Amino acid sequence: MSTFPLRILTPKGIIFDEEVLSLTAPTEKGPLCIEPGYTNIITSISKAGVLLVVTPTQKRYFAIFGGSLDVSKLDGTSIFTEEINDGYEIDMARAIAARDRNQDRLDKRPEGIDIVRAKAKLAKALVRINVKQLSEGLAKDSAF
Repeated sequence: MSTFPLRILTPKGIIFDEEVLSLTAPTEKGPLCIEPGYTNIITSISKAGVLLVVTPTQKRYFAIFGGSLDVSKLDGTSIFTEEINDGYEIDMARAIAARDRNQDRLDKRPEGIDIVRAKAKLAKALVRINVKQLSEGLAKDSAF
C-alpha cells in the first residue's frame, strides 16, 4: 500500500507526523479525501468538522476547528490549525455538558446572550461528541 507523509501543526507544535494511507478533511465545499498522488492543493478547513486519518494500522478521528490543508507532491501534506482534538482524548462528559449548556442558552435566550457565540460553542460540542463516538466505534463513518 502506498502512503504519504502527513503533518498536523498547531501553534503549540506538531501533534501528528506519520505516513498515512489517506485523510478525509472537512472543507467548506464538503469532505475532501486525499490519497497518495493527489494533486497539489491548498484549501480551507471548515470551522467545525471531523478529520479522518487512515494509517497503515488504524483509523484516527480528530475534531478540527478551522485551518488550512496544504497538499504538495514535493513536501508532503500539512494541516495547519489553531484547534484540534484527538478523538481518544476528548472528555465525553465535558462535551455533553457543553452541548446541553449551550442548547439551553439558545432555547431560553436570556438577556445579553451572544447567540452567534452560543451557536459556535454548540457546534464544537456536537463535533466533539461525534468524534468521540467515531473513535470508540459507537458511530459509523457515514455519520460525518
